[in-house]
Amino acid sequence: MKRSVLPLALLASSFAVAAAEAQKKPGEAASLDKVEIQGDAKAGGDVVAVVHVKLEKNWHVQSNKPSEPNFIPTVLTLAPTPGVKVTTIKYPEGKVEKVAGLAKPLSVYEEDFQINVLLRLNARAKLPLTIPAVLSYQACQGATCYLPKKLKLDMVVGGEANQK
Repeated sequence: MKRSVLPLALLASSFAVAAAEAQKKPGEAASLDKVEIQGDAKAGGDVVAVVHVKLEKNWHVQSNKPSEPNFIPTVLTLAPTPGVKVTTIKYPEGKVEKVAGLAKPLSVYEEDFQINVLLRLNARAKLPLTIPAVLSYQACQGATCYLPKKLKLDMVVGGEANQK
Protein backbone atom coordinates (compact mmCIF):
# COMPACT_ATOMS: atom_id res chain seq x y z
CA MET A 1 0.00 0.00 0.00
CA LYS A 2 1.42 3.36 -1.05
CA ARG A 3 1.30 6.17 1.55
CA SER A 4 1.04 9.79 0.54
CA VAL A 5 3.22 12.27 2.34
CA LEU A 6 2.24 15.92 2.66
CA PRO A 7 5.00 18.49 2.86
CA LEU A 8 5.32 19.73 6.45
CA ALA A 9 4.53 23.36 5.49
CA LEU A 10 1.29 22.31 3.76
CA LEU A 11 0.29 20.19 6.73
CA ALA A 12 0.99 23.04 9.18
CA SER A 13 -0.97 25.44 6.96
CA SER A 14 -3.95 23.06 6.90
CA PHE A 15 -3.94 22.83 10.70
CA ALA A 16 -3.75 26.64 11.03
CA VAL A 17 -6.79 27.09 8.76
CA ALA A 18 -8.73 24.41 10.63
CA ALA A 19 -7.83 25.99 13.99
CA ALA A 20 -8.97 29.44 12.82
CA GLU A 21 -12.29 28.00 11.61
CA ALA A 22 -12.76 26.10 14.89
CA GLN A 23 -12.29 29.31 16.91
CA LYS A 24 -15.14 31.09 15.12
CA LYS A 25 -18.45 31.11 16.93
CA PRO A 26 -21.78 30.53 15.13
CA GLY A 27 -22.81 33.68 13.32
CA GLU A 28 -19.32 35.23 13.09
CA ALA A 29 -19.62 35.73 9.36
CA ALA A 30 -18.25 39.27 8.93
CA SER A 31 -14.61 40.32 8.80
CA LEU A 32 -12.84 43.57 8.09
CA ASP A 33 -11.11 43.62 4.71
CA LYS A 34 -9.60 47.09 5.11
CA VAL A 35 -10.26 50.71 6.01
CA GLU A 36 -9.32 53.12 3.23
CA ILE A 37 -8.96 56.84 3.93
CA GLN A 38 -9.83 59.03 0.94
CA GLY A 39 -8.88 62.67 0.80
CA ASP A 40 -6.11 64.81 2.21
CA ALA A 41 -5.90 64.07 5.93
CA LYS A 42 -4.88 67.35 7.51
CA ALA A 43 -6.03 69.43 10.46
CA GLY A 44 -9.15 71.38 9.50
CA GLY A 45 -9.95 69.09 6.54
CA ASP A 46 -12.50 66.45 5.62
CA VAL A 47 -11.79 62.82 4.71
CA VAL A 48 -13.89 59.77 3.93
CA ALA A 49 -13.15 56.50 5.71
CA VAL A 50 -14.32 53.60 3.53
CA VAL A 51 -14.85 50.48 5.63
CA HIS A 52 -14.64 47.35 3.46
CA VAL A 53 -16.49 44.39 5.03
CA LYS A 54 -16.35 40.78 3.81
CA LEU A 55 -19.01 38.18 4.55
CA GLU A 56 -18.46 34.44 4.45
CA LYS A 57 -19.95 32.61 1.46
CA ASN A 58 -23.68 31.76 1.76
CA TRP A 59 -24.24 34.26 4.62
CA HIS A 60 -26.09 37.57 4.71
CA VAL A 61 -26.67 40.30 7.28
CA GLN A 62 -29.65 42.60 7.57
CA SER A 63 -29.04 45.95 5.87
CA ASN A 64 -28.89 49.17 7.85
CA LYS A 65 -32.60 49.56 7.02
CA PRO A 66 -34.04 46.05 7.48
CA SER A 67 -37.35 45.11 5.89
CA GLU A 68 -38.98 44.49 9.30
CA PRO A 69 -38.67 46.67 12.43
CA ASN A 70 -37.84 43.68 14.64
CA PHE A 71 -34.85 42.63 12.45
CA ILE A 72 -31.44 43.75 13.70
CA PRO A 73 -29.80 46.34 11.40
CA THR A 74 -26.12 46.48 10.50
CA VAL A 75 -24.73 49.54 12.31
CA LEU A 76 -21.26 51.10 12.46
CA THR A 77 -20.60 53.02 15.69
CA LEU A 78 -17.52 55.22 16.14
CA ALA A 79 -16.12 56.08 19.55
CA PRO A 80 -15.89 59.79 20.34
CA THR A 81 -12.34 60.81 19.43
CA PRO A 82 -10.70 64.16 20.19
CA GLY A 83 -10.01 66.14 17.02
CA VAL A 84 -12.57 64.47 14.78
CA LYS A 85 -16.31 64.76 14.18
CA VAL A 86 -18.40 62.19 12.32
CA THR A 87 -20.42 64.17 9.77
CA THR A 88 -22.22 61.36 7.92
CA ILE A 89 -22.29 57.56 7.81
CA LYS A 90 -23.51 56.29 4.43
CA TYR A 91 -24.61 52.66 4.20
CA PRO A 92 -25.13 50.81 0.93
CA GLU A 93 -28.62 50.04 -0.30
CA GLY A 94 -29.76 46.60 0.80
CA LYS A 95 -30.24 43.83 -1.73
CA VAL A 96 -33.80 42.47 -1.85
CA GLU A 97 -33.70 38.74 -1.12
CA LYS A 98 -36.59 36.28 -0.97
CA VAL A 99 -35.96 33.60 1.66
CA ALA A 100 -37.91 30.35 1.83
CA GLY A 101 -40.13 30.31 4.90
CA LEU A 102 -40.49 34.09 5.14
CA ALA A 103 -43.51 35.97 3.78
CA LYS A 104 -41.73 39.22 2.88
CA PRO A 105 -38.40 39.68 1.09
CA LEU A 106 -35.43 40.82 3.17
CA SER A 107 -33.16 43.84 2.73
CA VAL A 108 -29.65 42.38 3.17
CA TYR A 109 -25.96 42.74 2.47
CA GLU A 110 -24.17 39.76 0.94
CA GLU A 111 -20.53 39.01 0.11
CA ASP A 112 -18.60 42.31 0.30
CA PHE A 113 -19.99 45.73 1.13
CA GLN A 114 -18.70 49.17 2.04
CA ILE A 115 -19.72 51.79 4.57
CA ASN A 116 -18.54 55.38 3.94
CA VAL A 117 -17.89 57.65 6.90
CA LEU A 118 -17.39 61.37 6.32
CA LEU A 119 -15.04 62.75 8.98
CA ARG A 120 -14.28 66.41 9.74
CA LEU A 121 -10.91 66.99 11.39
CA ASN A 122 -10.76 70.04 13.62
CA ALA A 123 -8.03 72.67 13.24
CA ARG A 124 -6.05 71.24 16.17
CA ALA A 125 -6.32 67.55 15.24
CA LYS A 126 -3.06 65.73 15.96
CA LEU A 127 -2.40 63.25 13.17
CA PRO A 128 -2.19 60.36 12.86
CA LEU A 129 -5.20 59.60 15.01
CA THR A 130 -7.00 56.34 15.65
CA ILE A 131 -10.79 56.14 15.81
CA PRO A 132 -12.07 52.94 17.46
CA ALA A 133 -15.26 51.61 15.87
CA VAL A 134 -17.63 48.66 16.19
CA LEU A 135 -19.70 47.04 13.44
CA SER A 136 -22.84 45.44 14.93
CA TYR A 137 -24.61 42.87 12.77
CA GLN A 138 -26.72 39.73 12.80
CA ALA A 139 -25.63 37.05 10.37
CA CYS A 140 -28.07 34.61 8.80
CA GLN A 141 -28.04 31.64 6.48
CA GLY A 142 -31.39 31.58 4.72
CA ALA A 143 -34.11 31.97 7.39
CA THR A 144 -31.77 30.84 10.20
CA CYS A 145 -30.24 33.75 12.08
CA TYR A 146 -27.64 33.69 14.84
CA LEU A 147 -27.10 35.90 17.86
CA PRO A 148 -25.94 39.45 17.00
CA LYS A 149 -22.17 39.99 16.85
CA LYS A 150 -19.79 42.93 17.17
CA LEU A 151 -16.69 43.36 15.00
CA LYS A 152 -14.15 45.80 16.46
CA LEU A 153 -11.98 47.85 14.12
CA ASP A 154 -9.76 50.93 14.11
CA MET A 155 -9.76 53.76 11.59
CA VAL A 156 -6.32 55.36 11.35
CA VAL A 157 -6.46 58.86 9.85
CA GLY A 158 -3.22 60.45 8.75
CA GLY A 159 -1.23 57.22 8.47
CA GLU A 160 0.55 56.69 5.15
CA ALA A 161 -0.58 53.05 4.79
CA ASN A 162 -4.27 53.80 4.22
CA GLN A 163 -4.17 57.02 2.19
CA LYS A 164 -5.66 57.08 -1.32
